[in-house]
Amino acid sequence: MCDTIIKNALVFDGTASRPFEADLALKGPTISEVGRIDHTRAATVIDAGGCAVAPGFIDMHSHADFSLPVQPTADSLLHQGITSAVVGQCGLSPPPLLEETRHEVVGALGGFFSGVARSLPWGEWSSFEGYLDFLARGGVSLNVLPLVGQGVIRASVMGYAAGRADKDQLGKMKAELSKALDQGAIGLSTGLIYPPGSFTPTDELIELTRIVGRRGGFYFSHIRGEGDTLLEAVAEAICIGRETGSPVQISHFKAARRSNWDKSAQALELIRQAQSQGLDITADLYPYRAGSTSLKTLLPEWAHVGGPAETLRRLSEPAQRSRMTADMQAGGYARGIDFKDVLITSSPRRTAYEGRSVSDLAAGDGRDPYEWLFNALAETELDMSMAVFGMSEANRMQEIQDPSMMIGTDGVGLAASGPMARGVPHPRNYGAFPRVLGRFVRDLKVIKLEEAVYKMSGLPARKLRLVDRGLIKAGLAADLVVFDPATVADMATYDQPHQYAKGIIHVLVNGRFVVRDAAHTGDQPGKILRRS
Repeated sequence: MCDTIIKNALVFDGTASRPFEADLALKGPTISEVGRIDHTRAATVIDAGGCAVAPGFIDMHSHADFSLPVQPTADSLLHQGITSAVVGQCGLSPPPLLEETRHEVVGALGGFFSGVARSLPWGEWSSFEGYLDFLARGGVSLNVLPLVGQGVIRASVMGYAAGRADKDQLGKMKAELSKALDQGAIGLSTGLIYPPGSFTPTDELIELTRIVGRRGGFYFSHIRGEGDTLLEAVAEAICIGRETGSPVQISHFKAARRSNWDKSAQALELIRQAQSQGLDITADLYPYRAGSTSLKTLLPEWAHVGGPAETLRRLSEPAQRSRMTADMQAGGYARGIDFKDVLITSSPRRTAYEGRSVSDLAAGDGRDPYEWLFNALAETELDMSMAVFGMSEANRMQEIQDPSMMIGTDGVGLAASGPMARGVPHPRNYGAFPRVLGRFVRDLKVIKLEEAVYKMSGLPARKLRLVDRGLIKAGLAADLVVFDPATVADMATYDQPHQYAKGIIHVLVNGRFVVRDAAHTGDQPGKILRRS
C-alpha cells in the first residue's frame, strides 16, 4: 500500500522533455512508481486532472537562512512551489560567529533582509554545525542546502577592516572555512559589493576557494559589479573557477542601468566561452526589473570601513557627507542612479518611509536626495532596505532563455500575515517562480513550460549534484509541485507584496504535503542537505 497516489497528472519530469500523462505513487519520502496505477491502494489519493506535476522547485539563490530560525514554515517560498533552497548567499550567513567579533558581525548583519535578521535568536549558535543543528531540531518545511559566507568569515577574523589579509589572518579564514565544510556547508559564497567582501582582493578569494574546489564544493558569487564593471566582474568569477577547479554560480545575473544594458549579451557570451573551455560556470536570475538590497549599499565603499559604528560617525560629519556625495556621483553602486527609481521597502524605525521613492521623500522634506538619504540612514541606524529599478525587460527575456540560466528568489521566507508581513519587501519573496511560469511562459511565450520546469528543477539539481532530487522518477525523493498552467501567476506587487501566488495547488516535501489545496499545512518535513 502506498501513502499517496497522484492520479491523472500531466508530468513535467524535470528533463526538459515533453510532458506525459501518468499517475505517481509515493511511499514514505520516495516516489515509488510512475505510470498507470489502477489497483494500488493509498491513504491519500489526489486527482491532478488538468494540472501539471513537476519536481519541487530549487531556489538557487535564497536568504532564507535569515528567516528560517523564526519562520521555519517559509510560507512565501513554499507557496511558489519551492521545496529546496540554497542559502548562505552573497557572503552573508548566520554562522560562523567568533566570540571576539560576534557583537560587531551580528550588528552588521542585522541591517540586511528588511530587518528580519534582527529578530534571530543569535545566542543559539556560534559554529556552522550549531546553526544547522538548531534548524534541524526545530524542523523546517523545505530542504536547505547551506553555503558559508566569505564576508562573515572575513569579518569574524578581521572585522570590517579594509586591505589585504596578512598570513595569520588568511590562515584563520582558511581554518574557519574548512570547519564549515566539515560541518555541512556545500560551498562558499561571496558578496563582492558588500564590505568586507568588497575589500577582498582576487588572490585572497582564490586561496579560499581552492579549499572549496579540493573538497568538491561550490563557489557562489554576488559578483563585484553588475553595472559599469559587469564584464570585469564576470571575468573575475570565471578566473576564480579556472584557478581553483570549483564550479561557479553567478548569482542574480543582471545588467543594471540603461547605459549597461548592452553588456548583458556580452556577459552571457563570456560565460559560454568559459563553458566551451570545460569550466562549470552557470548563473541564476529573478524575473523582475528591480533589484533589492540594503539602502546603505549606495554609500561608497570607504564609508563602510570599520563597520556600522564608523559609518554612522562619518554620516554625522558634513565634510564626509560631501565626499560621499561626490564619490557616489562619480562611481560605484550609486553612479548614474535616478532616485525616483529607488523605493524604500523596509524602514522599521520610520515606517512612513516604506513604499515611497527617495526622490518623493526628499522633495516632501525639502531636501536634496543625497542629504535626505544621509539623514535617513543616520536616524534609522542604517536599518533600511530598498528596491532599485534598473534592468531591461528585453534583457530579462533573453537572459532567461540562456541554456545555463536558473531561477532564484533572492528572498527570505515571509508570510502574508503576522509579524513576517512587515514593510513592503520586493515581490520576488512571494512570486519569482510563479512569475516565470505565468508571465514568461504562458503570457509572453519566451520559453516553453518544460524548459522553465527544467531550469527550476533538473538543471539546478544537476549543478548541485543532487542525485536523488530534481526529477520525477521512481526511487527519487518525493519533492513535488502540482500547479495549474492556465492560472499560475504571481500576485505580489511592489505596492502590495504580501500576497501568495495563485495556481500552486499542492506542494510535497519528502513525500509530505506542506501545501495542500493552496493552503500551508504547517508540516515541517524538510531536511538539511549537508555536504557529505
